[in-house]
Formats: sequence, C-alpha cells, structure tokens
Amino acid sequence: MKHIKAVAGYILILSLCLVCAHPAHAETRRIALIHSFEPGYPPAAKALELLQKEFSLLGLDCDVREYYLDCDRYMEEAENLRMAGFVDDLSAWGAELIAVLDDQAAYALMACRHPLAHEIPVVFSGVNYPNISLLLQYPNITGYADTPDYLRTIRMIESIMGKSRICLMNGQVFLDRKIWHALNEQCRGQGFAIVTSTEGAYFAGSSYHRVRERETISPILKRQNIDVLLDTTKIVRMTSDSIAIRHLMWLGRGDNTLLLYTKRDYTTKRVGMLFDNPTFQTINEGFGFADYLLGGYFTPLESQIRYMATGIKERLEGRMPRQQVTECAKQYVLNWHVLQKYGIPLESIPAEYTVMYIPFSERYRYPILIGSILGAVFVLTVIVLLSFSLLRERRRKREALRNLLYEHETLCLAIEGNSTYAWRLEGDSVSCDSQFCELIHHRPGRLLLDEITPYIHPDDLPAFRKNIAARHERTHHKGQYRCNFTGEFQWWEFSYNTIHTPGHAPIIAGLLQNIQELKDHEQELIESRELAEQAELKQSFLNNMSHEIRTPLNAIVGFSDMLANEPEFSNEERQEFVDIINTNTKLLLKLVGDVLELSRIESGNLSFTFQRESVCRLLDDVYQTHSLLIRPPLQFLKDFPPEDVQVNVDPMRLTQVLTNFLNNANKFTKGGSIRLGYCCPSGMSEVHLYVEDTGIGIPHSEQKMIFERFYKRSEFSQGVGLGLSICVLIVEKMGGRIELRSEEGRGSRFTVVLPCIE
Repeated sequence: MKHIKAVAGYILILSLCLVCAHPAHAETRRIALIHSFEPGYPPAAKALELLQKEFSLLGLDCDVREYYLDCDRYMEEAENLRMAGFVDDLSAWGAELIAVLDDQAAYALMACRHPLAHEIPVVFSGVNYPNISLLLQYPNITGYADTPDYLRTIRMIESIMGKSRICLMNGQVFLDRKIWHALNEQCRGQGFAIVTSTEGAYFAGSSYHRVRERETISPILKRQNIDVLLDTTKIVRMTSDSIAIRHLMWLGRGDNTLLLYTKRDYTTKRVGMLFDNPTFQTINEGFGFADYLLGGYFTPLESQIRYMATGIKERLEGRMPRQQVTECAKQYVLNWHVLQKYGIPLESIPAEYTVMYIPFSERYRYPILIGSILGAVFVLTVIVLLSFSLLRERRRKREALRNLLYEHETLCLAIEGNSTYAWRLEGDSVSCDSQFCELIHHRPGRLLLDEITPYIHPDDLPAFRKNIAARHERTHHKGQYRCNFTGEFQWWEFSYNTIHTPGHAPIIAGLLQNIQELKDHEQELIESRELAEQAELKQSFLNNMSHEIRTPLNAIVGFSDMLANEPEFSNEERQEFVDIINTNTKLLLKLVGDVLELSRIESGNLSFTFQRESVCRLLDDVYQTHSLLIRPPLQFLKDFPPEDVQVNVDPMRLTQVLTNFLNNANKFTKGGSIRLGYCCPSGMSEVHLYVEDTGIGIPHSEQKMIFERFYKRSEFSQGVGLGLSICVLIVEKMGGRIELRSEEGRGSRFTVVLPCIE
C-alpha cells in the first residue's frame, strides 16, 4: 500500500510539473481548417485529433474551426463559390491562418480568386499534385506535398503479391490525366505491361493472365478461361467514366488481380471492395480505416499532420519556409489488420516496410506472455507468503487471546471488592459491568448518558458534560466528580482512553473508581498541612515581631538610661538622644498599627467606605501632599490625561496605598524622578493608577516575594515589611489588583488596576 501511495504521489507531482511547464497565459490562436471531403469522413476527424495533439506538443493553444468543401458534390464553379464563402466566414471569425488538407481544397482556395486568399497565411498538406502556376501567384501559401511514387508502390506490390495485374480507376478529368501521365513517366521501360482502353468491355476477358507487352488481345481469347501465372506485371487503366460494375466485379475475381488506389472521388470510394485481393494505394486517403486498403509507399496521415503543425507554428511566428512547397518523406507502410484479413504472414514482409496499427497485445505478445508468467509466479509466491503469514498471524492471535483472557481474569481479581468498574462508551450509551448495574439498582445492559447524569452532583455536572462532548478530541482523560451511586455523594474518578482505528468509529473505554477514601486522606493531609503552616506562620510571626519590637525598644531603653544616668552630655547630644527615642517610638507604634490593621483586614473587621470618586481629583490631592515631602534632587512629576475617570473606592484606603508606593519610591530613589499618573487602556473598562520611579529597581527573582509579609530587601532599611502586604489586601477588597514592572538598576512601576464606573 505504501508503494502504491508513493507511485501515486510521483504521478501527481509529474502531472503538476507538466501542467506548470505550459505557459500559464498562452495566447489562443484561431486556425481555420478546410477539408476537401465531406463531413463525417473518418480520416477528417482523425486529422483534427492529430493536429490538436501536435499543437499541444509544440506549445500552441489553438481554437480550430473546421470547414468541409465536399468536393464530390459540386462542379468547379460551385466549388469555388463555396470556398469563397468559407473565406468570408473565417475572416469574420478572425482566423489568423488557414490550414488546407488535400488537392481539391488547396486548388479551390486559389481558384476562387478571393482577395483575402492573398493576405491570410495559408499552410496546406496532403496535396499530391500542387498547382505550381497558381501557387506562384500566392506567395502567402506554403505547404507540404506528397507526390505519388507509382514505381516504388508497384515494386512493393510485386514484393508482397508477386507478378500481378494492377488495375486503377482513371477517367478524363484533369487530375486523372495528370495521374496517368505521371504513372507512365515513372513506369515506362521498367518491365511492366501498361494497357489503356476507353472500352470497358475490353476487360471482360481478364481471366487470361499471361500477357505479352504491346500485343492486342483477340476477341476469341476473351471467352477462354486459361488460369496461368503471370510472368510480367500488367498495369491496366480502367476508364472510370464508362466501365460497368459487372465488368469490375468480374475483373476483381482474378487471383492475381488487385486495385491500385490513386485518388479519392465518387468513382473510386468503394471499388476496392469488389476485388478479392487487397488494395494498394499511392495516397494515404482511407489508410487505416478501410479493411481492404493494405498500404503502399506514401506519407502516412500521422506524419502528414506533423509536418503541417510544424509549418503552422512557423507561419504563426512570422517565419517563412525556405521553399514554398516541401516534399514530405514517404514510407513503405502496411495495415496489420488488413494483413490478417487476407492471410498475409508478417514473416513475408520485408524488414524496411513499416507495419502500422498492430494491437498492443500483438506487438508485445512475448513480453506480455513473459510478464504474465512472471506475474503468475509472483502472485503464487505472494499467496504462499500470505498463507504462511496468515497461519503465523492466527497463532499470534490465539496466543494474544489467551493472554487477554489471563489479563482479564487477573484484572477482575484485582478490581473485585475495590469499587472499580469497567465501562465502554458507544454513541450516547454506556456499557457497564453487571456489578455496577447492581450497585445502582439498574437492570444489566446499556445505560444512556441521560440516565447517568442524575447521579452526578449539580456543581460537577457542567464539567462532566463538557468532557463528554470533547471525548473524541482526547486520547486520554481523567475526571473526578461527586456522584450519588450508593445513596450519598462520594468522589468517583472517570478515566478513559480513546482508540482510533482506520475505517471504524473511535472506541472509548475506561474505568470508574470510587476515590472517596483517597479524597478523605487528601483532606486530612490538607488540614494537617494547614495546621503546620499556621504553626509555622505563627512561629515566624512571633520571631519577626520579637525582632522588630526588640530593636526600637532597645534603642528607647538604652538612650533613656543614658539621659537619666549620664548628666555630663551636652544639650545637643541630649536632643539627638531624644530624637532617636522619638523615631524608634514612632517605628514601634507603626509596627503595632500595621499588625493590627493587617489583622483587621484579614478578619474582615476593617471598615471600608466606598463612594464614587474622581481619579484625577484624588491623585491631584496625593500629588499636592507629597510635593512638599519629595525634595530635590528628585523631580516629582504628574502624568494626568485630559479625560477624567470615575471609580467606586474608599478614597482614604486608596490614598494609603498610593502613599505607601510614593514613600517606598522616595526611600529607594537617590536621583532622577518619581512620576504619579493614571491612564485608561483603549477597549478596556479599567483605569491604571501608577507610581513610577528611576530608583534601584527590583530583581526579577524577588518581584513576587516583596508582597509577602515581613519581607525586606535589606535588614538595615527602615520598616517592618508589612506595607505592601497591606496594600495588596486593600486593593483586592476594592475589586482591583496590583501590577509590578521593574528592572534592576533602572527603576520600578507599581500600578493599581481598578474597574471604572459609568
């Protein structure tokens, strides 16, 4: 199968390449094709098919319109008028070139004297006797001639049929006289007996076969029946204008008598059927179509059309051939089907003769036979190999079935008493273990999904339905839901695998397991962890508090003792000690206040007074307050957009948060600027209040830790590390969030994001 797909892929790619090889926008050329004969003439259809094929090979995109002169039905004057009408029509259609087949159409095109016949490029082919005098008057007409070679055709007849009486139909019209003259010119003095007579009855005694050249046959011999072999080939001209059909039928019975087909008109179309022997021809008309035309020495239709297509391409490109009339190359050709009809063996045919129309099965008989034998051997080998493979596969399947049964029994023993049940989903129904059906008091068999959903807790039902809807998109899934299969809601786990097999619907199979005991253990672990965390937090809180309280208390006690017990200090030193005692007292009070406030927020006892507030006014108040606290070399900037925004907040608490941000910025920024501002991102119903500084910045690894309680980057900096924790809780209580963007060494930006109100 893989090889077949690969071959198909190569063929597709090759086809695409061939399509792409042609010009994407090739110009369509309009060609008028004029046939000499009647519509329905089989070689005419074949000629069009061959011409289109040659155009395609030459890269031409041509629109061909056909015209049929039907020369046998019209006299010369009517024929010329008909041709003139063709020229008018094809000119109105917009033909770029006229293609002409055979003598009659080529002659009529020139003889009609239509003015356009001198202007439109013309290419003819299949003309046996081109009218040179007329052609010289039409330099725009070029083409290909197939001048009959009577001598070589007659020698061909002798090589196949032996010495024979060769009859040809020949009348008194111009073309007939030209044919007979050419035949005499070529065959005179070549050892043939050439006989001519206008008396049809003269040939009634044709059963006399022994001929002596230039002797007159006496009337007495006409009635004799002497059957002897010919020692000389006799060429007999039968006057087609006067010979009777009965004489032709009598003449055609001769064992050594045959017809030479030299033209196609109403007098010669079917004469060959009256002869017992095959008909030879000096023209290609009808070759390959009539079952009595054996062949001859001429240009086959396939070659004739190839020459014509090449000439048309040349003329369309604006080039002229070296000569006005080009002679086509001829071949000795024979029709394989006619050879078979007349029992002529292929072995008797000379090697230089070309046998055409051999069926594929006959031409490649031996390769086909060898291929068939090899194919049969291959098929037999494949059958044997497949048989062995089938036997091996059957053994493997039996072994797999035994293993599967063993695993099934082992699985049943493993899950028995463990509240685990197997299930399989098919469409909208579930096939379950009989033990599960017994558990939920349902008859054994299949359950619809709608019969299972009532057992699932209402809070878990949306998630269950969502996972069921997406079952074909996943190969593996586990879901935990609270289900009332046993009279009370317990935790159950649905786990399944989706198995995709080509040509079949996906198979969804899994296990249903009671995990209530596991959930209980998890809950116990969570509670134990929370207790441990609370104890750890309590201990950490006590440690931090003892440290933070002890530091200012030590300072207060120490400096107080020094003031009381050391009277020799100066007034300046005593004032400095008092300032230190006041500073540490304030730190201690702030620490106690922060702890109490944090406790009130977490317990929900801290009151919030929400009101509609203007962001611009609130931030402007904050800016005015801190513009006195932030002093040079720091620049305190504000960035307020023209539009104002309303928020629903506790203004005092929001001011507390922004004040904390500004105090931190002032503490950690030695130079540059601090910016207070707000903005409203487009398309979002929220406002961003920010404090941006050019201070020391915060490393990326610490940007989440700074919001934890008692976190300080430096143990020597003032503060207890609760400010940002309190800010987070306050902002969350107001329905917002805090965002941080910071880069170490370049500054930080703390942003409070709050929802806007109309």
